[in-house]
Amino acid sequence: MGMYTELVLKCRIKKNVPEDVMNILAYLFDRKSEVEKPRGLPKHALFETPRWWGIGGCSSYYHHPEAMSSLYRGLGTYLFSRSDLKNYDNEIALFLGWLRPYLDHEKGECIGWEWYEEDEKPTLIFA
Repeated sequence: MGMYTELVLKCRIKKNVPEDVMNILAYLFDRKSEVEKPRGLPKHALFETPRWWGIGGCSSYYHHPEAMSSLYRGLGTYLFSRSDLKNYDNEIALFLGWLRPYLDHEKGECIGWEWYEEDEKPTLIFA
């Protein structure tokens, strides 16, 4: 068994994001469409971690027993996710570092939180 961190994200994705980025976001957050794991991942420390693929899709009973993720593509692209993962290799910070250039938010705007299961309160995440 291991310790879980809850990750909640609510953010807008910029227009004209590269297709490979959208494919990764779809794989992580649009699980209902059964998107295949992207090939040829970008060179980034996130994709060298063993559990990067769990962002947006893993869950535990410590926070909520089911992950909920949605990647809405309509008049804009919106991402909402509530998941849990074992953040042993700093996957959350690496993911946020990879994602930030593609966010359609002002720097300093709150886009979610992470909450380690033994902490009293969550840590807010800012764009």
